[in-house]
Amino acid sequence: MLIKKIFATTIALAAGITWNIAIAGAGSLTAPQETITIEGKKPVHFNHKTHLDLGLTCGQCHHDADHQPRTAEDIAGLAGPEELSCASCHNDAFANPELQKRKDVFHARCRECHKAGFNGKKGPTSCTACHGKQKKAVEGC
Repeated sequence: MLIKKIFATTIALAAGITWNIAIAGAGSLTAPQETITIEGKKPVHFNHKTHLDLGLTCGQCHHDADHQPRTAEDIAGLAGPEELSCASCHNDAFANPELQKRKDVFHARCRECHKAGFNGKKGPTSCTACHGKQKKAVEGC
């Protein structure tokens, strides 16, 4: 009986270690910790941490070609960040002409969520809230 318990414990331990190694090596993409700037005519400053702290999941913004939400694990397994780019699908070839430009995708997705709110909190909806100028460091500070 004791040998069976030791054997079962050893198998469980080995499976756990194998699982952790597989997860640790399963990709390297993670949400950026710093505020990112989405370049354009009027750049947008976006902070993933702010949104994740509200309880939003990756899939609420990022989806695959079939419009299925991507999980953090899906994203970690991608070859590179270009696979998350809206423009990889939302371009001149996209079926819906109203969602062929990044700007239109962001405006539709972000405004809709900010107006509706999440967990009782609504996001800013004014143009300057997202397109505001980033404060520049003063020389010597």
